[in-house]
Parts: sequence; structure tokens; C-alpha cells
Amino acid sequence: MKNLFLSCVMVLSALGVTAQPKADKPDTKSDEQAVRAVSKKWLELTKNHDAAGCAALFTNDGVEYRMNQEPYVGTEAVKKQFTMELQDNPKEMVDWSTEKVDVSGDLAVEYGKFNVTGLGKDGKESDYGKYVTVYHKVNGEWKVAADIGTSTKPVATAK
Repeated sequence: MKNLFLSCVMVLSALGVTAQPKADKPDTKSDEQAVRAVSKKWLELTKNHDAAGCAALFTNDGVEYRMNQEPYVGTEAVKKQFTMELQDNPKEMVDWSTEKVDVSGDLAVEYGKFNVTGLGKDGKESDYGKYVTVYHKVNGEWKVAADIGTSTKPVATAK
């Protein structure tokens, strides 16, 4: 009987059958929804011209990239950038939509498109384009680690 028991244990071990619990698989769908919620909150804060609120969504070393400017690094620099942008464009109205979110562990990447109207002091200019935002999960909360957008509006030619 002992030999039969030992034989069964050896066969089960050889087949890889163990009583160890399986590691939990990350809930990427839940994380994707959480990232989309942060993006939606950011859009609401932007529409309300809340520079401090926008900056608070960034990691402490988060980076905001803008065309023809050095990157803004850290929440204070990001807040300064958002404040200057709102001062330079008092009639600015922004809208964006998420096209895709990829999640892997504590990193996520959001891809989307944006549309901006009311640019310039007179508010008569507009732009549209694409963006990529990288998120980092910090203490269970998704924060913006890096954001960059680029215009896809054709450059106006001289007439």
C-alpha cells in the first residue's frame, strides 16, 4: 500500500500537479477602466481651466511635452505650463477621446485624439491631432507619467 501511495505521489509530481494556489492574474480590464476614468477627470479639469487639478494627476516626476518647448518635469512645472497655456488662450476649449488603452503591470499607455478651439488671445484659432499618455500606478492610483500630443492639422500655406 505504501508503495502504491508513493508511486501515485511520484506520478502526480512528475505531471506537475501540486496543491499550490495559482498566482492571481492582473485585472487589466479594471485597470483600463481606471485609466479611462483618470483621462475623463483630466478632461473635466481642463474644461474647467483647473491647472492645479490637472497637475495633481501627474506623478511627482511626471513630464508634459509641448511642441517647440523644453519638457515640463514635475507637478509644479506641469502646473506652471497649464497656467501659462490658459493665460495665453483664455477662450480655449479642449476635447479629446481615448482610442485605446494598453495595460501591463503598473504601466499603461493611452492613445487618443484631441480637438482644441478658442486658441490665441482672440480665440479664433483651432487645432486637432493625436496624443499618447503614459500612466504609472503609484500606491494603487493611476497617475500621468508622461504626456505628449502632436498636431495632425495641415500647415497652412501662404497664399
